[in-house]
Amino acid sequence: MIRIKLPTHQHPLYPSPWVSSCNACRRGGGYTKDGYRCYECRIFFHKECAESSSEIHHTFHPQHPLHLSILDNSSESERKHCTLCGETLYRMFYHCSICAFVVDTACAKNPPPDSIEYPKAHEHSLFLLKNYYHGTCDICEEIYCSRYLFKCSQCELRFHFECSKLPLEITHPCHPKHPVRFLTREEHHFSDGKCRICGKELGRRFYHCSTCRFSVDVACVRDPPPLKILFPKAHEHQLSLIPRIISFNCDACGMKGDRSPYSCQQCDFMVHQSCIDLPEIINVNRHEHRLSRRLHLSPAGIWVCGVCHQKVDWSYGAYSCSTCPNYAVHSGCAVRDDVWDKLELKGISEETQDIEPFKSIHGNFIVHFSHEEHYLSLNEGSIICSGSNMRCAACVSPIYSQAFYSCVQCNFILHETCANLPRKKRHMYHDKPLTLICDDMTRFCCWACSNYSSGFRYTIKDFDIDVKCGALSEVIFHESHRCPLYYIYGDDEKTCVGCGKRSYRTFSCDDCNFVLDFKCVVLPKTTKQWYDEHLLSLCYENHTSTGIYWCDICEQNIEKYWFYKCDSCCIAFHTKCVLGDFSLLMPGRIIRYDNLRFEVMQTSPGFLPRCYICRSRHAVPFVLKVFYPKKYIFICSSWCLFCTGHFCKDLY
Repeated sequence: MIRIKLPTHQHPLYPSPWVSSCNACRRGGGYTKDGYRCYECRIFFHKECAESSSEIHHTFHPQHPLHLSILDNSSESERKHCTLCGETLYRMFYHCSICAFVVDTACAKNPPPDSIEYPKAHEHSLFLLKNYYHGTCDICEEIYCSRYLFKCSQCELRFHFECSKLPLEITHPCHPKHPVRFLTREEHHFSDGKCRICGKELGRRFYHCSTCRFSVDVACVRDPPPLKILFPKAHEHQLSLIPRIISFNCDACGMKGDRSPYSCQQCDFMVHQSCIDLPEIINVNRHEHRLSRRLHLSPAGIWVCGVCHQKVDWSYGAYSCSTCPNYAVHSGCAVRDDVWDKLELKGISEETQDIEPFKSIHGNFIVHFSHEEHYLSLNEGSIICSGSNMRCAACVSPIYSQAFYSCVQCNFILHETCANLPRKKRHMYHDKPLTLICDDMTRFCCWACSNYSSGFRYTIKDFDIDVKCGALSEVIFHESHRCPLYYIYGDDEKTCVGCGKRSYRTFSCDDCNFVLDFKCVVLPKTTKQWYDEHLLSLCYENHTSTGIYWCDICEQNIEKYWFYKCDSCCIAFHTKCVLGDFSLLMPGRIIRYDNLRFEVMQTSPGFLPRCYICRSRHAVPFVLKVFYPKKYIFICSSWCLFCTGHFCKDLY
């Protein structure tokens, strides 16, 4: 079975060949054979924890049965503590419906003894620390590898129950030639400071063979990895662990490794431990079709990753699309948190039916999902709108000369392109599919470009993007640059050439040092502002070499970044002065913001109200008229709107 649904977890669980840290009993470190993982939460469960019985009888509470409870993560403030060990209850626990007795899953399976008389790891007896919620074991130096902490009253050292059983010298299954001795960092100089098995940094205490320079951490001694694995999802033959430092290329992902791979000598196959349970069929937000994991790409040749746009070596494992013959993705790129939706799709039928945004009635008439009460008629003529009187309800941009649908009974208008926007789509901004919705009483801030908008939006939970950003693809062609621009999400901020601001998410050129942020990508190429009677054009030229421009609205210097220019009048404007902060809010509409109710109002030479917050009369195209019980005030910018709640308490 590829995936299962158990009552112990809200998401589907997938079999895993081992578990190194269980999020039910919170025992961490080492390897435990067989378990489950949840891709959605990025957590693992021991098999016995995930399959816990709904009712048990416990030796510490024989009078009543105990029932399994699943703790909601949102109720952290109401969490209780285990009656036996005192640890905070986490995810799963057992409780008595009659008494106040509660016990976590670790204590339900193996209740702690009060003392350990003859521990292997220490010469003195150890005593259980009760009601001690946090502490580090002096052996493994981990906090949550076990729920029980014992202390030596003579040496003041603390031990987990499992760690107290570890001898000072053992023969490790991954190193049978010589015994490995329990040492501290000060006692011996080891090889590279990492565990030979898992590659993690060694703690202050570890096991070491000085003859072979073999070092292994406590977790991999306490729960060693399986020497052989038969996991068909990874490979059709049995895989064997090679517990040594060895340079190799992983056949599953194509990336280099430096130690302890699993190998099939029959097929000359090597794989990272972390790549053994890669999903087989997935959806990614950069492509509309499903991707399948391949042992190698066919045909042999030049392949380019659809996420990072770097070369994919066809001879190693990768993901490819059976519908699009030239689309492939590196294995590592495909399962990135910002790319994959964390669902394994093998055995799940594919949904092929799309929800249409409108129904055609007859001729050029349609009924759109956002305006089902009236028919919309297609206008394909060369209608040119003056000013901003006619605006699309979806993108809230003026109708200039584009084809559009208009309502036969009211003033509702949609661009033809906006009317055809899909109801659901995958997008590079989010790992889950987004849904197109309309709510004309709500303003939202687009996650991508940070513009306020009252138009349609693609959304999921607390994530919203406007339709302009939703229409962008991963590769765009912008008229400001000759090369294609690729969407990049990286750890380093990049500076936008259009505005000079820095961002982690940008569109960048692979060959040139050219970067655009989302706000500049969606700037309208042409627009109108009542300050000038002509159509304004967005100017990308480097005006430092052609002279200094001054904004005709604010009378401030225009720096080296993009600006709007009127060719007829030979004057220039800052982009912010032309557009303002509320250009994507529908004029005349009453909108709510937190506890405020405001009306979007268009300014003009004869109507330029003073902002209540900054006390200025900026020539922005739109202002907000905020309603209060006894009066109304005007707000000119997003910053002033943010400050309104603090400065306007006296108005209530």
